[in-house]
Amino acid sequence: MANSKIRVVLVSHGEQSKGMLNTVQMLLGEQDNIAAYCLYPEQSVSDLSEVLEEEIKKYGAENIIFLTELKHGSPFNTVVSLTRNYDLYHVTGTNLAMLMTVLLERDFDGATCEGLCDAAINAAKDSYVDVRKMLMESDEEED
Repeated sequence: MANSKIRVVLVSHGEQSKGMLNTVQMLLGEQDNIAAYCLYPEQSVSDLSEVLEEEIKKYGAENIIFLTELKHGSPFNTVVSLTRNYDLYHVTGTNLAMLMTVLLERDFDGATCEGLCDAAINAAKDSYVDVRKMLMESDEEED
């Protein structure tokens, strides 16, 4: 996607955000206007906060969706702490379905950060399935 107007910023513990970025680019091709930040054990939360605030200052809070992997984890709390000074779009519990949805829908006419947050949450809900039960129900329908 060229020149996407909405920036996606992935934030995680360890390498998860970089891994998700790598995976989504393998599936959807090279993406623009996306960044992945990782919090490592040797880093402080203030280090992470500084780089995320640079993102906000460069791209504008209204143009960024932050995606974190774990509610109440340090990356989540870091983004939340930035809401003291900025009105941020932030979804947590990120999975690949959410990320792909945001990336695929962000360039539609009329796409907004708020609408993409809703789409991400709906994609996540649809992506969780107890496969054993699904297969059992499928077998029952065939009978």
